[in-house]
Amino acid sequence: MTEAAINLLERLDLTEAPTPSALSEEDQAAIEADRQELDDLKDMWGSQELKTREYREMRKTVEARIAEVQRKMIVRPTTEVLDGLVGANARESWKALEKAENYQRMNAVMRFLFAAVKIKEATKRGRRFDYGRIDIEQNPIWT
Repeated sequence: MTEAAINLLERLDLTEAPTPSALSEEDQAAIEADRQELDDLKDMWGSQELKTREYREMRKTVEARIAEVQRKMIVRPTTEVLDGLVGANARESWKALEKAENYQRMNAVMRFLFAAVKIKEATKRGRRFDYGRIDIEQNPIWT
């Protein structure tokens, strides 16, 4: 894992790092439509066109849609997590983190870079570890 992280950090280019952005016009319109729907549901409940149970279920569904769209605005903290760790000196910077026992930051970098690490079942017997069994799933960095 460490070697995969260092190799990626050496090649990573932060010039294309995203900055926090607003939602697209389409997403903004979707949220506005959902908020209007929430207002309509509240009015329907207030005039007793909907039972409380129905209103709560419908409100929960609409609020979930809004939250899903709003999650697009969350940008992972690239500059803070990767600051000083990318480029040609990535290996030395990583070793400095190890020496300082800064496991919290190393963990944050690993979580930023990789979505999952999967180790396949062993096909050979013996005392040697088969590194070919490891699949590292990289996070989409700038999406």
